[in-house]
Amino acid sequence: MEEQNNIIDQKPKRPTLLTILCVFTFIGSGMGIVGFMAVTFDYQSSMEALTVLYADFPEASFILQAPWDFFLIAFILMGFSMAGAILMWNLRKIGFHFYTSSQLIYLILPFIYFNNQTNPFLNIILTALFVYLYARNLQYMR
Repeated sequence: MEEQNNIIDQKPKRPTLLTILCVFTFIGSGMGIVGFMAVTFDYQSSMEALTVLYADFPEASFILQAPWDFFLIAFILMGFSMAGAILMWNLRKIGFHFYTSSQLIYLILPFIYFNNQTNPFLNIILTALFVYLYARNLQYMR
């Protein structure tokens, strides 16, 4: 009877790769949440600051044309991405779907708002890599 209780009490161990992926997602999505939230809640001042920041980077100046709702949607998507990572940290398979859906929509978002002014090549590669590596860890999730 005691042996059976020990088996029930044991939690599945999170693989090291999954832990690393989640930590990177916590950092990336966390920074995205903070940044997009700042712009969403103080759009005017943020756009003035971004104008100064992007003065030296004309290839990224398209962001200065972004309307308020772009930042709101990106903020919400980063929240879903973070929620997915938290769920996967707890070995919940539904987190993979939260993360993947939010990341795919986040990749499409600039095309909707900026047409072809962006170069999302690096974002596509990183997103594909993370989704692939998370998918490799689905077997450890319930």
